[in-house]
Amino acid sequence: MTTQPPEQYPQPYPEEDEINLLDYLIVLLKHKRLIAGIVGGAAVLAVVVTILMTNIYRSEATITARQQEKAEGGSALAALRGVAGIAGELVGFGSGGDVDKIETLLKSRELVRRVVEKNSLLPRLFEDDWDPKKKEWKENPAPTIQDAYKLFKDDLLTVSRDRKTNIVTVKIDHKDPQFAKQLVDHCLTELSETLREETLNDAAENQRFLREQLDKTFDALLREKISNLLAKEIEKETFARAQRYYSFIVLDPPVVSDLDKKVKPKRALICILSVIVAGFFAVFAAFFAEYVHNVKASEDPERLNTLRRYVDFRLWKKNKEERVSS
Repeated sequence: MTTQPPEQYPQPYPEEDEINLLDYLIVLLKHKRLIAGIVGGAAVLAVVVTILMTNIYRSEATITARQQEKAEGGSALAALRGVAGIAGELVGFGSGGDVDKIETLLKSRELVRRVVEKNSLLPRLFEDDWDPKKKEWKENPAPTIQDAYKLFKDDLLTVSRDRKTNIVTVKIDHKDPQFAKQLVDHCLTELSETLREETLNDAAENQRFLREQLDKTFDALLREKISNLLAKEIEKETFARAQRYYSFIVLDPPVVSDLDKKVKPKRALICILSVIVAGFFAVFAAFFAEYVHNVKASEDPERLNTLRRYVDFRLWKKNKEERVSS
């Protein structure tokens, strides 16, 4: 009687080595001095750098557009369109503000130009390039209005708007809190003057046109209506000249910030982030050092030489020159 060989069962695959967190912990503890040195050095460096940073202070104002007051006289305008060819409507006092227009003007190059030129601010804005004793620029070419606009746009001026309430906030950041407040005042003043000049020019042109039509019109009823429109334009001009801030209301005027109320730098945040980043780098350096040690211990000269070739730039350059020459 023959015996059957025992049935062969497939052998299970050998289990892969499990990741042992203790091994990682041992590596970290082994290189604790390296990790502590990197993290501690980064912390000290961050503290020194942040201490040397210049404090920046903020002054801000919130404004909103005035409500527009419509004129009475739509029927007169309809009549005048037919008689004199008037294309658009004439409004009453012209005191209403357009929030979109206000926001656009605050961000415009023209407003910066007016602020800088009227107040001679180039030496103050670029004080590192200005020699106050000689009253001249240290370098040539001197800063221009374009440079000032870029400085305002990138570093100094922030204009934001709440779309629900249509409240516009104007912010100026500068190392001098008094100067920051002055810049906000200058921006609001020039915004008002720009809007005022536009309204006065329109009012003057409308008055000229209405007076011409008044001289050409002989109908008593139409002359009365033209006279009423002319009175409205004169009233609009008077109202525009009377307001301190034309077309908008300052809800919250700018103030000089206290010296302990800086907006940047955020020294604590910078130090914390520096330590966190340094911690990640230190852990990587520890595992890299352990890897190099293991390569040396396993006597793998080929891999070690390859690593040295790519780490040592001079050796890499020498090998490259040898390959080129050959």
